[in-house]
Amino acid sequence: MLTQAAGTSHVYEAVYPQRDTHVVPLRAFGADVTADGQDIRIHGPARLRAADVQAADIRAVTALLIAALVADGTSTIGGMYHLARGYGRLLPNLAALGADITTTAAEA
Repeated sequence: MLTQAAGTSHVYEAVYPQRDTHVVPLRAFGADVTADGQDIRIHGPARLRAADVQAADIRAVTALLIAALVADGTSTIGGMYHLARGYGRLLPNLAALGADITTTAAEA
């Protein structure tokens, strides 16, 4: 969501410093995101475009899903199964709000 905010946002990860697996895939969407150790910087707003990306964990898949919803075009996100760890109702809830989401049997 911070890719859509004006200016520079900083996210400091004090608990899990290696929890930045979403940074590189977000760049595929066109986000201006950099990670320097525990500090992640996001420059926005950015116009995001469709991308085919892979999520490595629940934080990454959630960030990539939000980016895909904002992006122009159709995106493909691998690793959607990570949502089952804590956001099992997220996809149906987003669809109920009007999000156009399609999943494969392997990813659902």
